[in-house]
Amino acid sequence: MNKAYFFALTLLAVPALADNHRGFYVGIGASGVNDKQDMVTLSNNMTLGDTTAIRTGEIIGGYKYNNALGGEIRIGSGLRSGEGITYGLTGAGALEKRGEFERDLGTYGSIYYKPELENDDAKLYALIGYTQISTSKTTKNLAGVELKGPNDSYSGISYGVGIGFVIDEHFNINFEYKNICDDLYNKPNMSSVNFDYRF
Repeated sequence: MNKAYFFALTLLAVPALADNHRGFYVGIGASGVNDKQDMVTLSNNMTLGDTTAIRTGEIIGGYKYNNALGGEIRIGSGLRSGEGITYGLTGAGALEKRGEFERDLGTYGSIYYKPELENDDAKLYALIGYTQISTSKTTKNLAGVELKGPNDSYSGISYGVGIGFVIDEHFNINFEYKNICDDLYNKPNMSSVNFDYRF
C-alpha cells in the first residue's frame, strides 16, 4: 500500500500536463482476478483452485475538477466464478479428493480519490479509496451434493494505478491494476479495462 501512496504523491508533485477534460464522466468496465491459487486450510481439509477464471463487471461515475482533484464511485458484480478442488487428509497423511468448489466475488461498491495527469493523447492516474464487497463459496461433495458455503462481506482500503488513452473528444479507454480490497482473503489483485465518456 505504501507504493500506492508514493505513486499518488509523485503524480501530485509532477507538473500537470494540459488538462482538457474537466467535468463529469461515466463509464463501464470489466476485471479479472490475477491470483492463480485460492488456498485455504481448515482442520484436515484444504481447498486448492485456480481463481483466475473470476470475472467482474462494473459501472463508473466520477467528476474531475483538475489533475489533482477528482473523485469516482464504482458499483460492480461478479460475472464468472473461479473453480477448484477440495482435498482432505487420509489417516496415512495423504491427500484425497473430497469434492469441488466455486468461489465468486459478489456485488461491491468503491469510492476513490483519483489524481490524474493528462494531455491530448493519454493520462496517468492513481486510485486510492475504500471498497465494500461480498463473496461466496459453493462446495459439492464427490456425490455432487451441494454443501452450504459461507457468504462473507469485507470492507477495506482499495488502491491501484491506471493508464488511459484518448479515443476522441469524449471517449477514453483505460487499463488498470488494482487491489480491490485490502481486507479480502488473499488480497486479490485485478487487471481491468474500462471505457469512460467525459461530458
